[in-house]
Amino acid sequence: MIDFTVEELVTSPARFATAMTVRFQDVDAAGIVFYPRFFEYFHDAYALALDRGGASLARGVNERQWAAPLKRVFAEYMRPLRFGDPIEVAIVGVKIEGTDVNVGYRARRADGDVAAVGTALHVFVDPKTFRRAPALPDVVRSALAPLTLVEIAREVKP
Repeated sequence: MIDFTVEELVTSPARFATAMTVRFQDVDAAGIVFYPRFFEYFHDAYALALDRGGASLARGVNERQWAAPLKRVFAEYMRPLRFGDPIEVAIVGVKIEGTDVNVGYRARRADGDVAAVGTALHVFVDPKTFRRAPALPDVVRSALAPLTLVEIAREVKP
């Protein structure tokens, strides 16, 4: 699978970004964002990017049109975030190989410092059988097109 380097996640321009604010329920007893919340921030940006691209995640899941469970996630934490901090959560790119979609993310503080970077590798499956899908759904491919850095065709084995 084609992956992202930490350097690439830190320095690449954002292909999609959304503003968020660290909520009270996002922080732990130390007063900083509890580490799994970054995966929620990243996923919220992904769902918003899909929606804006015309591929509603809610419709895809609820109507069993397509599904893309996670195979692997990664994060590297660089600076703390605290309750009330404004942040930008960005998708720096998408790398597609067959029906594997690897999304690269960055969370940046208002002062420009990168707080965390991460990736999420989704595998598109048939929602009825949960077997690997033969291809990415057209609506998803279209929504991801502006975010896609590279796409490698791969034959799907039954």
